[in-house]
Amino acid sequence: MMQERENVLKQTLADGGPAFGLWCSLAEALTTEVMAGAGADWLLIDAEHSPNDLRSVVSQLQVAAAFPCEPMVRLPADDANLIKQFMDGGARSLMIPNVRTAQQARAIVNAMAYAPLGGIRGFSVGHRANQFGRIKDYHSKARDRQFLAVQIECEAGVANAAEIAGVEGVDALFVGPGDLSTNLGAMGNPNADHVQAAITSVLDAARRAGKPAGILAPLKSDADRYLANGFTMVAIGSDLGLLARASDALVAAFRS
Repeated sequence: MMQERENVLKQTLADGGPAFGLWCSLAEALTTEVMAGAGADWLLIDAEHSPNDLRSVVSQLQVAAAFPCEPMVRLPADDANLIKQFMDGGARSLMIPNVRTAQQARAIVNAMAYAPLGGIRGFSVGHRANQFGRIKDYHSKARDRQFLAVQIECEAGVANAAEIAGVEGVDALFVGPGDLSTNLGAMGNPNADHVQAAITSVLDAARRAGKPAGILAPLKSDADRYLANGFTMVAIGSDLGLLARASDALVAAFRS
């Protein structure tokens, strides 16, 4: 029988981190394969703001499996049916956007777990997540290697961050600075003082619960500051951003 490999993201964060991530937004297996070979600890395959679907995500999970990073999938919503489908497709690490309450967080955890463990995940004997029935005891041990990051992106989420962090099965709080700044009336300016105060309060809530906090920070100066402050799960760039900025710079160098 086959064995499921360790979740390097979960283990790295349990050891205190840091765990560096790369965002995959181009919805193509080939570009995700390029990103997976860069040496990051984790990848984020985005199915919220990118033109991904179940099949394109599965293709990216397949190419990422050749590398020692942990692929994580961000779903477009906390829909239990989507959670079931993508987990059966092999997404054992999930990011769920805009989590606002502990009740919502508990429902997400329950959607990831099978009934004997208090969950509602639909049971299938064989699927890609258990190597089509080849991983012994997959169903009873599935939660051991799963990872759940819930995004805090609005005022309600910030206010309830401590309760959300206290939910068993929530592995990390992850700040979405773009949405958070927008929802706090400072669109495009996550460095506004009141937004930074909200981000710090989320970090504090996670640390008090003994859980890691994450954030997206494609500018190195921001990433360095967040790491120094105590964030340990930091996304440091994206395929889309790298391609756009590098191509802009290349053309600009010749135009000038």
